[in-house]
Amino acid sequence: MASTFTMTQESQDQGNFYVPQFEVRIEGVGLPRDVLRDVREVSYHDDINEIDGFQITVNNWDPNLRAYKYVGSETATTLQGSNDESARQRLFDPCDKKVELWMGYPGKLQLMMTGIFTSLSPSFPSSGGPTLTVGALNLLHRFRGDKHTQVFENQTPSQIASQFTLTNSSTQTSLNVVPDPDNTNLERNQPIVYLMQDSQTDLDFLLSLARRHGYVLLLQEEVTDSRGRVTRPAQLYFGPSNGTGLRQATVELGWGKSLTEFQPTLTTANQVKSVTVRGWNRDTKAPIEGKASITDSDFNFNENLKELLNVCDPQTEQVVNEPVFTQAEADRRARDILLNQFRDMVTTSATTVGLPDLRAGRNVVISGVGSRFSGNYFMTQTTHSIGANGYTTQVNARREDRGQSN
Repeated sequence: MASTFTMTQESQDQGNFYVPQFEVRIEGVGLPRDVLRDVREVSYHDDINEIDGFQITVNNWDPNLRAYKYVGSETATTLQGSNDESARQRLFDPCDKKVELWMGYPGKLQLMMTGIFTSLSPSFPSSGGPTLTVGALNLLHRFRGDKHTQVFENQTPSQIASQFTLTNSSTQTSLNVVPDPDNTNLERNQPIVYLMQDSQTDLDFLLSLARRHGYVLLLQEEVTDSRGRVTRPAQLYFGPSNGTGLRQATVELGWGKSLTEFQPTLTTANQVKSVTVRGWNRDTKAPIEGKASITDSDFNFNENLKELLNVCDPQTEQVVNEPVFTQAEADRRARDILLNQFRDMVTTSATTVGLPDLRAGRNVVISGVGSRFSGNYFMTQTTHSIGANGYTTQVNARREDRGQSN
């Protein structure tokens, strides 16, 4: 089981959160000092359903030369030059260089993502100074590749996922897909009779496969030792949001202590007590009906929320024409739909002091807000910002635990 740390412990480890820092490395080299002085804000965003990215906003005006510094004063000739001015004008060119973003505190910077610049957005305002916002996306952006069509028969989702290695021919790099190693978390992983990758890129197919079964597909950056040697290459995790492959030390955030904002939402409007999935057995030529209910013994989810749902008007959702071909597959699909629906019953948006460990795909413990909202949350999105107001982390999360007795 993963350890849980309080923000007091994190504060001691992060130097009391004094002097937040960031570092942008382009082809392994940090930004020049004059460029660093131009940076107004750095913002990193990750999402379990999207490719991670970051933005840098820099001052784009040189008051001494009365000219734009990065974008706006360049010419075809200067862009081809070899002097410092030409290098500065090409510094943030999209698709040209490998870029890394590091964030944290002195001596504790963490790698947030590795990717490439993908966008330039200069601002030429009627008042105020011109700025340039540079956008970058992580390495997955380069692994979409070509579209393929193929069929998988009588294989589990993890068996299907493990057959994929995403490749990028231009950079001669690859990413292995690594299913969750704990088979007990995959007990529902019974074979899928028939599944087609229908003119989809490998990445898009894997994302849809994960969503269909209530799993996540997350890029895990490479791990290096103290000498910079790679001890584990970058890889794609495929599995449950509570799987062993994602378990790491969990931070506890308490209202009035480390949370500066906490805005939870509990909704029963779109919740159902049971789901029915209807399919067709091709062997027996007979209809199949799979069912799942929140009262099922194997539906191990928040008991407090189940009790609350019991006093609401009962609703039953029926899903027709699902591509399921066996009773087991129909039952599993019904359970996946019900579980995915139930996970969105309690969601939250929260803000705390900047902490690089708070990332989409990891867990966080929220305390001090009552039994309905205190508990374990799975982070679906995070935004890390360093600017004039210091370093803050904003989190969107959904509650995923068994509930509390208090």
